[in-house]
Order: sequence, then C-alpha cells, then structure tokens
Amino acid sequence: MSKSLLLLSLLFGPLSTGEAWADLRLYLANRHDDSLMRFDMDEISGELTLRQTLKLEGEPAPMCVSPDQRTLYVARRKAEKVSAFSISPKDGSVKLISETSIPGQGGACYLSPDRSGKFLLSAYYFEGKVAVHRLRENGSVKEGAIQTIATEKNAHCILPDHRNRLVLVPHTGPNAVYQFIFNEKTGKLSPSKFAKYVPEKKLSPRHVAYHPDGKFVYVVNEGSSSVTACHIKSEAIHPIHTLSTLPADFKERNSCADVEVHPSGKFLYCSNRGHDSVAMFAIDEKTGRLTSLGQERTEKVPRSFNVDPTGNFLVAAGLRANKLTVFRIDQGTGKLKPLKTYEVGKGPTWVQILKQG
Repeated sequence: MSKSLLLLSLLFGPLSTGEAWADLRLYLANRHDDSLMRFDMDEISGELTLRQTLKLEGEPAPMCVSPDQRTLYVARRKAEKVSAFSISPKDGSVKLISETSIPGQGGACYLSPDRSGKFLLSAYYFEGKVAVHRLRENGSVKEGAIQTIATEKNAHCILPDHRNRLVLVPHTGPNAVYQFIFNEKTGKLSPSKFAKYVPEKKLSPRHVAYHPDGKFVYVVNEGSSSVTACHIKSEAIHPIHTLSTLPADFKERNSCADVEVHPSGKFLYCSNRGHDSVAMFAIDEKTGRLTSLGQERTEKVPRSFNVDPTGNFLVAAGLRANKLTVFRIDQGTGKLKPLKTYEVGKGPTWVQILKQG
C-alpha cells in the first residue's frame, strides 16, 4: 500500500472491496544504454519509485505484456532476440524466463500478444515483414516462427483488435495499413477481403489504437503529423476524417510517433517529435470523430508514452532528453497537467504501465 493510500485509510477507515486501489507498475526500455527499469507508481499521486534496473544488451525497444499480466516481452532490436520475463504478482519485479531468436534486419520494431495470450505477433521495419510465434504455458517464446509474411518495408506496428480477429499493420513508407484476419486456433494470419487501406493523400501511417467499444480505430500518421479516425466494418478500416496533431502556427519539422485511447474511450493522445508535445483530442463516442484539445509540452522527442490502465496518468519518455515525465489526466476535459520529471537511462524508447491487484 502506498503512503498516500495508507494516510487515507487512517483518516477515513479501511476501503471497501469496491474501493480497493490497484498497484501500478511502470517498465521502461532504454535503448541507448541497454537497460530495463522497473518503477512502482503511486496510484494517487503518480509518484515514481525506481525498484529494479536490469542490463539488457542489444538495444531493448518495443515491449508488451501478456493478457494475464504474468509475462513481459522485450524485443532487443540489434540482437534480433525477444526476452520473456515473469512478472511477480506481489511487487511487479521481473525475472528472465527465456531468450528467443527472432531474426530480421534491424530486429522487431513492435510486439503484441494475441488476445488469448497463446501467440506473439511481431513487425519488422527494415525488412518489411510480420511474424507469429507460439507461446508456452510458462510465457516463454518458442523458437521458430509458425508464420512469416513478407509485406513491404517500414512495417511499424502489428496489433489485433478486441475481438482477436482483425490485425492491422501500418507501413509508413508505402503509405498503407495492411489488414489481416487472425485465426486464434492456429495463430495464422490471412489477408482480409480488403488487404490494404491506402490513404488518398501521403499520410505515412505508423501506429494504431483501438477504441474500447470496438467500433473505431485511430491511426497516427508519422510523416504528415496527423491522426485519422476510422470505422471498423466488414473486417477493414474506413476513414472518417484526419486532423493535424500540431498547432496551426507551427511550421518547423515534426513527425508523430505513438497514439493511445484513454480507457474511458473519451480522449485520444498522440506524440509529436519536433514540436515535442502530446496532442490531445476529445472523442465523440457515437461517431468516432475527434476534436482537438491542443498540445501539452514534453521533454525532447517523445517517441513513446503510455496511459496507465486506471486512466489517471500519462507518462511520456523524452528520447533525446533521457527523461520521463508524469502527467495527470483531467477526467472531465482530458487535458494533461505535468506533475514531475525524472532522470532515467539513455534513450528511453518504450513505456509500459500495468495494473496489479
């Protein structure tokens, strides 16, 4: 129990079961000094406390957590491997289970488990491919992909929808989002009836984030500094509209990196590298359309950020600043308020927060 929560319980008595607070754990991959850091995160104040630092050679970058929150996966891009760590349900500490070769020029740039937790999906930017690996019961990754599909260069993300059916793979260079159908029994991918979504303009789609209701998906566009709201229907995405992530008077160089939907489904966030900010949007939950809420400044080059599962905090990593900033999310407006900035390892590249308890 955090100090803040202990104080509340002393003042007001024990919390009922329905009011129990979850423990938050934050994991940070520092690509330029080959390290993995684990923090406890106070669920009331957002305060971070460093608990564990591991050496992880080979440029650790993309991470993901298994659906049961028992395993953390970290791709080591230069080493062309993925490391699986068991997560302690008691304190969130991690222990290495396995190291598995996942060959591909430049390594995997994105990892995601399928919704059943039986398979690990990966995308490869330089080589232009996607792969599927089977997972063992203990969470380790089996050697040898059960499927590898050549797509095009600059495959930047791979993510299944909430039904574990539609899998989207945005490609920045080819300006396309590949669309696959996932078979959760076999782990195999097959092209959707509409195998590609190709924007009419050069947008450079990079990452995607699904709305909690499963009707909408949001595509952040790297080169055009924009985000596209899309309907999901007929096992494909269909654009609604595209909005800039930048203020109208900003004319300098910028590129977008990450995108996330707030757990409530009411807000959307995208990171700007150049303007060095997080763009904030309100979501119309009936239509999926976005309304800009402006931008909140971050440390230099916010490549990765994460909204915690409770929806109270957003944590952004400044890749060039070697710093991590915690923001409080206003639950009414969706806007961000900076709380505290922390010095971390070199090249913080991926932020992952999970809830325990």
